[in-house]
Amino acid sequence: MCEKCLSVTRRDLLTSTAGLVAVSATGALVPSAAAARSPGSWELSTSTAQIDAYMGAPVELATAKNGAITNKRLLDGIDTVAWPEPTIETPAEGVWVFGGYGLAPMAVIDTPDGLIAFDTGDTRHDGELMFEALRTVSDKPVKAIIYGHSHTCFGAGVLAEGNDDIMVIGHPDLNDVVEKNAGGAPAYFPEIGPYLTARVMIQFNTFMPSEGPDAWVVPTNLEPDEGAFIPVNTPVEDGQEMDVLGVKMQFFTKYGSDDKVHTTVWLPEREILMTTMLWSSPPQLYSVRGDVFRDPREWIAGLKQNRDLRPEVLISAATRPLVGKENIQRTLEGYLDGASFVLDQSLRGILGGKGPNELRHLVTFPEYLNETPHNLQNYGEISSYSPAIHYQCVGWYDNDAANLKPVAPWDEAERMVPLMGGREAVLVAAADAMEKKEYAWAAQLVNYLYRLDPQDAEVRQAKADALRQMAYVATGANDRAHLMSQALALEGKVTLPKVIPPAPEVIAADPTTYVDHFRIRINPELSGNTEAMMRFDFSDDRSVGLHIRRAVAEFVAEPDQHYRDPDLVLRMAGETWAKVFVSSETPEALISSGEIEVMGDAEEAARLIDLFGRYIPEKAVVVPVGALFHNH
Repeated sequence: MCEKCLSVTRRDLLTSTAGLVAVSATGALVPSAAAARSPGSWELSTSTAQIDAYMGAPVELATAKNGAITNKRLLDGIDTVAWPEPTIETPAEGVWVFGGYGLAPMAVIDTPDGLIAFDTGDTRHDGELMFEALRTVSDKPVKAIIYGHSHTCFGAGVLAEGNDDIMVIGHPDLNDVVEKNAGGAPAYFPEIGPYLTARVMIQFNTFMPSEGPDAWVVPTNLEPDEGAFIPVNTPVEDGQEMDVLGVKMQFFTKYGSDDKVHTTVWLPEREILMTTMLWSSPPQLYSVRGDVFRDPREWIAGLKQNRDLRPEVLISAATRPLVGKENIQRTLEGYLDGASFVLDQSLRGILGGKGPNELRHLVTFPEYLNETPHNLQNYGEISSYSPAIHYQCVGWYDNDAANLKPVAPWDEAERMVPLMGGREAVLVAAADAMEKKEYAWAAQLVNYLYRLDPQDAEVRQAKADALRQMAYVATGANDRAHLMSQALALEGKVTLPKVIPPAPEVIAADPTTYVDHFRIRINPELSGNTEAMMRFDFSDDRSVGLHIRRAVAEFVAEPDQHYRDPDLVLRMAGETWAKVFVSSETPEALISSGEIEVMGDAEEAARLIDLFGRYIPEKAVVVPVGALFHNH
């Protein structure tokens, strides 16, 4: 931090908040008398256009090429920053960018010795489409691949054409990240990956039609497939320089954005920058599907590094290429300022005592940042970012003691509906809100009835109607996907999964990890006073245990070192444990068939496994592992 910044005093801080705070006797920041008299004095920015669109603010709707009804602002701005259809661009001589073929583009550098590919697609399918396009401009082999991050490395095997000697450059930790993500969506607690995986499917347009008014608008679509990943065999460190097929390159790996294993590539002789920091939408500081916290400071620092290199050509893994120093400088400054605004105004609001839901409405772009093309909220909408920052640095409690012990949602609904005049009155109020285009309020009202009876057909349709209209005015692809998918599900047109277990082959390859994950599924109502230690011996000679102590199952990584000897030993292959984990067969059947060999009471072994909750296959949509599980 600069010396000037460090010299800012407490008086400077208070002055900078425009007189909205005063110093209490203990030195805390509290609302001033003037602020208390002016309810709007805490408003943190000048434009709330996007979030107000859900509450009746004027919105001009338009129809996309596929018939989707959407906010016209999105259609007016998307072509500038993204590809409406597959396109090959040439931002510099001997450099191609293949955009619109998949979720993320691929860049290719032509050299006398062969081709260098920067990113390879989110799926094998993406790789196949881009490789086919590549062959329209060059018949040279791809001799080197650079992974910008861990998401866009799954078309590599297609580009390599079976060449085992291909150079694959990337972050030193990328292989580990890809391996850990194989079982589902990344999660702070990996045990809940199956829940987040289901939300990933919703976010990436899986349950929306491709045509018609309810269709997706921004094609953030992923084809589920097995992927064609080739592990990094040439890891690079931050600042490392290397000659790649005669091209001098410098690699930077210190900063990340939505992933922690990014690699930025700088070609100093040509002033070409290949980055993952600039997107076609504001930095995705939180994903509504759920994700580990994305530190805005990391993304901001990476953008500053990009800016300070002063590139002549900028090629990004998430937006159209840019050419010209001044154009790139102006673009990066506007984008960087958007990210800084969200972080700093969120923190300012927290200093002013604002809770997560207040910040959602207060931290909105001023108009000049809205006018920055790459701040078009076409992927995520910033209204969801400030609450995530609040949760990270403060937690959920908003410092209003009335919210410290909230009434349970279903109890609140039972109490609120009579106060509002009963079911019919609530429906009338919701209909009135819809008439006023106050769609968010309509959804909130009808949600009280939905909590009381989720099967009420009239209520389900009323909620679906509100969510659909919110989807139409949304600009964010993620927001539209969740809003529209739930509307369609309420109407019975699609079935949304709540959890998607890992693929059986993933479980079979690492059964001990999934014994650990199994522990959280213990049902205290069934386990009662049970005290038992089970040891699992797998055919790969690994052993682990679960020690059931009434309502808790402790995972025991080294059973031989545990203080209690096993009451039962279950021997099986990893493939058999996968059947137990995804509930494709009952433990009784597996024991009876001999796939599980029990040392001890077989009937008791089956009972103990049945203490743990089962996946119900008919209520879970199981899809192949692959691109749906990457951390976008």
